[in-house]
Amino acid sequence: MGRIQTRLRTSPDTPLPGRRDLLRLGPAALGLAATGGSLLTAGCASTAPDGPARSDVVPFSTSDRVGALPEGWRLHVTRPDRPVTGYGLARIDGRMALHAQGTASTSGVRCDVDIDLAERPWLRWEWRVDQIPADATVADDDQDDSPARLVLGFAGDSGRLSLRDRLFADQVELFTGGTLPFATLCYVWDGQAARDTVLPYARSGRIRYLVVESGQGSTGQWHAYRRNVAADYQRVYGEPPGRLIGVGVLTDSDDLKGRAEAWYGDLVIE
Repeated sequence: MGRIQTRLRTSPDTPLPGRRDLLRLGPAALGLAATGGSLLTAGCASTAPDGPARSDVVPFSTSDRVGALPEGWRLHVTRPDRPVTGYGLARIDGRMALHAQGTASTSGVRCDVDIDLAERPWLRWEWRVDQIPADATVADDDQDDSPARLVLGFAGDSGRLSLRDRLFADQVELFTGGTLPFATLCYVWDGQAARDTVLPYARSGRIRYLVVESGQGSTGQWHAYRRNVAADYQRVYGEPPGRLIGVGVLTDSDDLKGRAEAWYGDLVIE
């Protein structure tokens, strides 16, 4: 994610460094490995749920906890060495929404669920972004900022993971205490990449981005989406998805050191 002197940049075919190598690199590099270049900062299923998983994503619109998170959502601190994006419920345009804002910051919020996408494959949501840096893009590790992302975590057979992906997951667990989902799909508003572009994450084959909004031409207004998550997962990974076990949002600006702000409406699985 960030510009640190000792980079953990790898190509998809390059083995990740061993644990002793990571320990020599210092806190910033440990944070980079643990968060996976900012995508895993919102890795919704990266720790065990507090209680029984929910069959629906907890809505924002029905909560009265202005300035706080609704019950069922929690902050996911992704880089202890960097400022945290602030999240809280706020009224805007006559509705209650989740407001995210920060400067040179990164963190996400998440809600643990347990949903069979074979029965309910559709995800519906709205978001609003007023500005986005023109050079921000998840395609470049040095410019990997986005004012708005949705991150979905999926269950699966960890025994099917490649050695490289297992090593990556082990390192994340070692340094964060959290367990990565089997696979992650992130819907993103990107500054450069065209809509419907699929972008891989360099350090793990089990993390993919799908661009649903691009550029600054449509900022300053609410956008509504309805995506067939099962179909998107099939397209991105070439196989049906496992159960949906986590939903999260992420607003970050730590690479380009600017300001990011977004509003998120309810996330509804149907």
